[in-house]
Amino acid sequence: MTTSIRSILKTSIPIVIDLAVQVVMWAVEINLVSRISAQTMNRLYPGLGATGVDALTAVGNVIQIIILTCSALLIFIFGATMIISRLLGEGKTEDANHFLGQSLFTNLFAVIGISIIWYFLSPFMFSRLLGASHAVSVIGSDYFRVLSLFGPFILMNFVAIGIVRGAGDTHLSMAVGILVNSIHLVLAVLLIFGVGFFPELGVRGSALGAGIAHSVGFLFTFSIILRGKSVLTFSWRDLWDVNMKRILTVIKMGTPITLEQLAWMVGITVVIGFTNRLGSVAAAAHIIALTLQRLFSMLYQAFGMGALTLVSRRYGASEHEHAGRTTHLFFLLVGGIVLFIAAVTFSQARYIAALFTSDPKVIDLGEKIIKIMALVQIPKSLTYVFSYSLRGIGDNRYPMYMTLIGVLAFEMLVGFNLAFTFGLSLMGIWIAQGGDETFKLAMNAKRYRSRLKKLLLDYQLFD
Repeated sequence: MTTSIRSILKTSIPIVIDLAVQVVMWAVEINLVSRISAQTMNRLYPGLGATGVDALTAVGNVIQIIILTCSALLIFIFGATMIISRLLGEGKTEDANHFLGQSLFTNLFAVIGISIIWYFLSPFMFSRLLGASHAVSVIGSDYFRVLSLFGPFILMNFVAIGIVRGAGDTHLSMAVGILVNSIHLVLAVLLIFGVGFFPELGVRGSALGAGIAHSVGFLFTFSIILRGKSVLTFSWRDLWDVNMKRILTVIKMGTPITLEQLAWMVGITVVIGFTNRLGSVAAAAHIIALTLQRLFSMLYQAFGMGALTLVSRRYGASEHEHAGRTTHLFFLLVGGIVLFIAAVTFSQARYIAALFTSDPKVIDLGEKIIKIMALVQIPKSLTYVFSYSLRGIGDNRYPMYMTLIGVLAFEMLVGFNLAFTFGLSLMGIWIAQGGDETFKLAMNAKRYRSRLKKLLLDYQLFD
């Protein structure tokens, strides 16, 4: 069995759509709250002097904290994905289903804990960890407390869809993504601005819309899985018949990539703290550029997940040469796509910035930062291909080490010094990120080629 561009696209395009609709919704949400009138902000948050720019920054910070805390759940998603993909490649469907049930059971405890943290610690996270202004902290905490009431449904759906997507049922995850974000979009418009008989709730309305939409998604996802309409299913016995050995196997497999993603998200969160201390204009411009990068990253992550799924199956079937060809095809495809994206984004940077805000100072700075961000996407996208392919052939730790080094050395140390010591402000932070992504691309590509060469030699020796 060989890998073709068609099979790559069949696996990856639904993931692209699935992940992209979520980030597009985040971008739309930020745009919507930035347009809340000063009168409405004053009515909802009297005495703060809050504006639409504060709402934009607050919701952008909320999204980052959500991504950061969800990264902890990747231990179940990626751990189960790597095991389940190999089991499916070996034809062991029943074992794969049991791993799904065990992963979901373990996840129950984590999602309850995260929801409680969201509700009670949100003021601390905004004011202390992110160094946000008082207005941004109040608005962000308000959003978070509403969303946390739906937290268990949101997070359980996040894990279930992630595992099913990684197992190859990308069409279900795409359908859920479209459903959830369509509902969120409609409710956000109605509840933020009080259209018709709906109350005008501002930022709080957007949070309520998100919670309702994701809860509907949870019900839809589990109804499909439990009825056996997906590539994976599970019985209640799989869920409650606790097998600690299998749970520990999932955790062991998922720990390296989870630590990697947590390190990266902690780095981004720390950098947001840096930008909040650079002033409201820099903070808003950074959120705009970061939102665009999240949108593009969903594309890279989709192809990365596709590479992980297909390479893992080749690896499980001992088709190591085909695994290498699969990665090469992903490299060519993603490389061509990202060059187009970078060129369009660079040339239209000012127009893109103006889509998010009407503040002229934010637009001026945002144009410069978006141009740097566009160039950073080239090494960033290709890093996804090699790091996920490495995991597909069993090397889970090396990408984690490279991410840890990149976050500490480039994102934090170099970024801080370029921004504050050398006075480059927000531009320095994004230049440092470009250095980080270039470093990781070079190291992961070298490691993958070396690892694959060794696998081929070992296979020939013992064949």
